[in-house]
Amino acid sequence: MSVEKELVANLLKIRRITASHFPIGHSFIPYDILLTVLDFHINQKKLTVKNLFVVLPFSDMGLRYHFNRLLNSGWVELVKSETDSRIKEVVPSAKLLSNFSDVIIKLKK
Repeated sequence: MSVEKELVANLLKIRRITASHFPIGHSFIPYDILLTVLDFHINQKKLTVKNLFVVLPFSDMGLRYHFNRLLNSGWVELVKSETDSRIKEVVPSAKLLSNFSDVIIKLKK
């Protein structure tokens, strides 16, 4: 199989599996929010709400809508910063980490 065909097949597989485990819907915004939260978590970096909105290339209004939906449905959580109580950090919830583990297992098959 050519590199191009293999890449497209893998991307389609990832998209199909993640769509069945994450609340992605018809927008890439929640998908990018969840991936960014997981990326910062896995790399043991702090992610503030402000930084999340800065690193993603979407409008504040679109980000705020999808972020609040993910927050209210328990996919991400907010915790107070250990260094500054005015700052809130975004962390993955147990629900997100569990579903991410399921995605990894299915991708290995």
